[in-house]
Amino acid sequence: MFSPTAISAMFLLAGCTEDVGEELPPNREWPVAELKPELPVEEKTDVLEERIEAMADAEITDEDEFAGAFGEYALEVESVEREQDVLAIEYVNTELYEEGNLHDIAPIAGGFAALLDSGYDVFALSITVLDAAPASFGSASIDAEWAEAYNEGELTAKEYGELVAGTVESKRHPPEVGISPDE
Repeated sequence: MFSPTAISAMFLLAGCTEDVGEELPPNREWPVAELKPELPVEEKTDVLEERIEAMADAEITDEDEFAGAFGEYALEVESVEREQDVLAIEYVNTELYEEGNLHDIAPIAGGFAALLDSGYDVFALSITVLDAAPASFGSASIDAEWAEAYNEGELTAKEYGELVAGTVESKRHPPEVGISPDE
């Protein structure tokens, strides 16, 4: 059986592991971009902010202007189509390994905000990222409410970008190593 010392130890330690993982309070605000301290390195929110702000000031009033607005960013837009109340864009990520998806999605988010600011009315933007094949390997979506909140000054570019970045999904392409396990 158990000795009185062992029983006392179990009684004293009961519940100690219950608090593990609860040291930090739960995040009650989202997005958190404006709550984080400044760091001496470029963060993804900095890239998002810069490119969103650059495109949000553009004069974009329709789907054709939206499709042609990204020449500066070397985006190869395959199509822009409206399906009911959702605008959809497909583009080829030409600099997949140099920059990644956020570098391309940020100006698209800024362009979408500019398009909505001109009076264009949709509920969301659906983004499909294609590779050079072209095969779909990623996606993102932007709720029109986020873009409108950004246009009205309720969200900063960092906060808007953080919301958009949270929707990005993509397949990972790990680097290929040129050796076999037998070598």
